Amino acid sequence: MKNYERCAALKPKSVSFTEAAAAPLVLITAWEALYERGRLEPGEKVLVHAGAGGVGHVAIQLAKLKGAEVATTVSSQEKANFVTQLGADKVIFYKETDFVESVLDWTNGEGADLVFDTVGGDTLEKSFPAVRLYGDIVTILEPKANTVWKVARNRNLRIGLELMLTPLLIGNVESLIHHGDILQECANWIDAGKLKIEVSQTFPLASAAKAHALVETGSVLGKVVLLN
Repeated sequence: MKNYERCAALKPKSVSFTEAAAAPLVLITAWEALYERGRLEPGEKVLVHAGAGGVGHVAIQLAKLKGAEVATTVSSQEKANFVTQLGADKVIFYKETDFVESVLDWTNGEGADLVFDTVGGDTLEKSFPAVRLYGDIVTILEPKANTVWKVARNRNLRIGLELMLTPLLIGNVESLIHHGDILQECANWIDAGKLKIEVSQTFPLASAAKAHALVETGSVLGKVVLLN
């Protein structure tokens, strides 16, 4: 018998059920991407793309909890204010500034130790020059078929692919138990006031299409939650 109850974690006492519902996907994704795929260490510098988004805003906090310095890309002053409150050390307005140049300037020309791509599309390939030699880049999206890997190869980068659903897809109970451990550690941080999940809007389940449309605009701070 598979003990799936071992994969669960208690809800943080200090948050609502709505906030708790928004937590697992983003927490596990950001944790695995930064700590496991990206091997983030204290004192390193990380670039988080779309730091005001669902995964991004958690990634900023987890990186700071690890003792890293964090740069992040945003599209508006509202989002800049939000990520600054979360602890971001450098905010890059990617529509106005070349984020690669900004990161190279921030790192004295070396590049970030880790780049975390939560956007997809061309962002992965465009980020290769922003990673230091022998550094890490992790994406939560499937790389484009026409991605040119030459810069990544020349810089000897480690490419990480993150999909938190993998244990469910392959039925790996041990990995699911590990997910439960991640959530429990994050719950402790949430109750200690060291980590928070931002829920910007809620929609009834019948309005799921509207919720998806809003998320696709890229204008959302944090997470959108569907209520049954």
